[in-house]
Amino acid sequence: MSPPGSHFDAEDWPLPLSVSRRESTVSSSTNSSTPSFGTSPPFLPPLSRTASSIGSRSRQASCFSLYDDICRLPLNNSVTISFVRSNKLFKLRYTYIDIRKDATGSLKSLELGGGPGQQTPLVHTFNDTKLPVPHLEHPKLPNEPSLRISFMDEQTVQSAQTVFLAQISYTFEDWKDCVQFQELILGSRLVFIAGIAEAKSKGRGEECISQNLRILRGHNGKQVILFFANSQRKELKRYVSIPVTCIDSFNPGKKAGKPVVLQLQPNFDILSQMKTLSIQFLDDSDRKEFCRFLTEHTT
Repeated sequence: MSPPGSHFDAEDWPLPLSVSRRESTVSSSTNSSTPSFGTSPPFLPPLSRTASSIGSRSRQASCFSLYDDICRLPLNNSVTISFVRSNKLFKLRYTYIDIRKDATGSLKSLELGGGPGQQTPLVHTFNDTKLPVPHLEHPKLPNEPSLRISFMDEQTVQSAQTVFLAQISYTFEDWKDCVQFQELILGSRLVFIAGIAEAKSKGRGEECISQNLRILRGHNGKQVILFFANSQRKELKRYVSIPVTCIDSFNPGKKAGKPVVLQLQPNFDILSQMKTLSIQFLDDSDRKEFCRFLTEHTT
């Protein structure tokens, strides 16, 4: 394995095809069945399809459809893509990201380009039926934005004719780029985000520690609270979403260091189990802002 901190840049990529057991070589004419996608959440709006994105790239495989919607995110500053392959850490920089979704709004791939020394885009493909949630790896503080995003699991990555599996992370240099990236993938407006020390529920105990709490607003006005439940329970670690309309009331905590306690309506099975949710914010200004939001939208 490479020494800690070492990485390989554009001139080192791609590696020879013989170095990895997981890779395979494909061509643009490879026939593969179109992935099936489940029903997307109701707050996902379709993206605008760009004419230049339809059938204009020789690398496109049969899984790309004329009905795909593509939105290009030109970055204010570059994004660094990191992944490990053949026990070597690679870091590649790009200046734009194309977000490709199918007709139902399900994410199919992220296509990155504009990088120095990169002749072809890097294609990050999602074959899961669920909408992947961009995972912020570090809790956000008011003056310290969390800029590193990953997707928890390995996905398929293609560079030119090389295909392999990797867990990719995206490190942004600009917070606005990071926010827009999340919004385009989730099809929602990010209206609030804050780092939390922990969250506990009355019925299930510890829900998470050292994570981020986000509030998303869909195009239809629906708002949900989203956080990653990384507790040590036997259940699979997963993202939990709570519709704001399912908050019956809340206790703001009043003093710095005190948690905000949400009284939840038993509209869904998980809310019936949780009963209440106690949230400890890392910064008291975030606690106050969260309570202002709840006052405006739950009373």
